[in-house]
Formats: sequence, structure tokens, C-alpha cells
Amino acid sequence: MRGLLAAVAAAGWVAACGAPPPRAPAQPIPFSHRLHAGQYRMGCTLCHAYAARGPVAGIPPTYRCYGCHKFVGTDKPAVQKVDAAFLAGQPLVWNRVYRLPDHVFFTHERHVAAGVSCQTCHGPVETVDVVAQVAPLTMGWCIDCHRQRNAPTDCLTCHK
Repeated sequence: MRGLLAAVAAAGWVAACGAPPPRAPAQPIPFSHRLHAGQYRMGCTLCHAYAARGPVAGIPPTYRCYGCHKFVGTDKPAVQKVDAAFLAGQPLVWNRVYRLPDHVFFTHERHVAAGVSCQTCHGPVETVDVVAQVAPLTMGWCIDCHRQRNAPTDCLTCHK
């Protein structure tokens, strides 16, 4: 099923952009969205706390990870790396997966308030270990979504 989802996402990307989707960037430690968001059903905003109140979703600070991992999975090397970073006062520096051009203004807050699910743009992250960009996030892709939802398509909403 995972391979099928990746193939469908890649085909949609190629149709929208004419090029293959970008690869997932390397991260400082392996992090499984399948485990956290899927198996353990942790909601997106538990870690990405700013999504409901700001333009960016945010990356969880190391202390948020440590809050659970000082008790859970302490025998796993990736968890030990999280714990060591926290105890040393060092942040984990995650590599950004999604990036919009500088001339585009996007806010997660409005989309969360409108009831747009995270999966609409980010795909079924609860089914994958490694997150890669699945939606092309082109202007046409966004406008199509807005039209389907009868949402505003005024240029100044996204272009400041």
C-alpha cells in the first residue's frame, strides 16, 4: 500500500509540475510519522503546535520530544540521541521538507481554522516513516483547491 501511495503522489506531482517530486531531505535522526501519528495517533498539532495559530506549523523543540522519551523507547539509539541533545542543551536541527517561494504568503492558521486537514497538502503522513513533499504546491494546484472549496482566490491573499 505504501508503494502505491508514493506512486500516486509522484504521478500527481509529475502531472502538475512536469518533473519528479523532490526527495525527502536527510534528518538528524530517523523519525517515523507512521509510528507517532499512525500507530500512536498523536495529532499533528501536538508536535507542530504553531499550525493552529500562525503562518508556519513549526518544528517541536527538543524538550517536547524529551518529555515523552525520557520514559519511552530509552533503549533505542535515535531516542538516546534525542535525550543526549536535550541534556546537552543542543537543539535538533531538522531539515525543512516544504518550502514556498519568498513571494508567496501562506498561513497554516487560516487553513486549520477552515477545517482543511493536514493530509490535504502533506499527504497521509500517518502512513509513512519518512516525510517527503507530496503536493506540488504550485499556484494552479492551490487555486484548484480553493475553487473546489469555494474559498477566496484574491491575488493579494497569497501575494503580498
